[in-house]
Amino acid sequence: MPVPEHTRYAREAAALIGAAFEDLDGGRGYLWRVTHGEASVLGGGGSICAYPVNSAVAYTLSRDKAHTKAVLTASGLPVIPGGLFFAHKLRAAFREPGREATDAAAFAARLGFPVFCKPNAGSRGDFAEIVANEERLLAYAARIAPLHESFLVEPVMTGAEHRVFVQDGRVVFHAAKAPPEITGDGRSTIAQLAAALDRSLPPGVSASTLAGLSPDVIPTKGERIALPGRRNLSAGGGIERVSDHAPAPLAALAVAATHALGLRIGAVDLFDLSSAGDFTDPVIIEVNGNPGLRTLELAGREDLIRKIWMSMFEECLGSKGS
Repeated sequence: MPVPEHTRYAREAAALIGAAFEDLDGGRGYLWRVTHGEASVLGGGGSICAYPVNSAVAYTLSRDKAHTKAVLTASGLPVIPGGLFFAHKLRAAFREPGREATDAAAFAARLGFPVFCKPNAGSRGDFAEIVANEERLLAYAARIAPLHESFLVEPVMTGAEHRVFVQDGRVVFHAAKAPPEITGDGRSTIAQLAAALDRSLPPGVSASTLAGLSPDVIPTKGERIALPGRRNLSAGGGIERVSDHAPAPLAALAVAATHALGLRIGAVDLFDLSSAGDFTDPVIIEVNGNPGLRTLELAGREDLIRKIWMSMFEECLGSKGS
């Protein structure tokens, strides 16, 4: 099995600064230690935050999307509105009324279907879906309940999606995201093509719902159709462009968001809702306190990956210039 991507980056950066890399997970890469002289730092994959400069409070806040929204709203930053609800009643006695799945359906009806739902503690776009009506929302809650306790219900937003990666108050890179696409073969329906794309993705991950599309339509051969919903790379999304710099309004909002949460390293996902696409109406989707860097790998920007990781290790291990 391949090791987590952060483990690969850490191992390479350690070698570049003359530090020792030790896998503490039997070669699986989910727990490691980097040592230089008398100093050492731990990191890993999975649920472990790979960036040692991020505090536990900042990282755990960023993992809770509802808490993140609360912090950003209190800081006067624009976020997508929405509500937090629970997929099962396991701890219902410990919360106030109005937070159950049936309440989510009523909330969504007031927002106006379709709505966008995602787990409150989800990652990589898992179970982030457009939900068309009350019946499907209740089915959604039942489907995610074994894996996720709570979920968000938000209005469906349309606009260009961006990611801005921030390190210590400066932008490291900006990426413009593209939605997953299917390509017609002249024989298969949209539903069949989308199902084939889903089968190519990791288990439990789907590219998108077909909201707004006619599933029984057969696209012509070579016709490309963008799927609505999430644009994560893990869900078949793509990257239109990567740059060392972000448009000023996006950069300012991303830096403010990471500062509000106390993150030294974070990736901020944003929509540009401006009709002219001039970045005059940005809104924060969410903030990731343990962001992946596969975007940079795909763009051939391993130099930026090395820069991020070497600077962290040099600070944590006091190895700069050694």
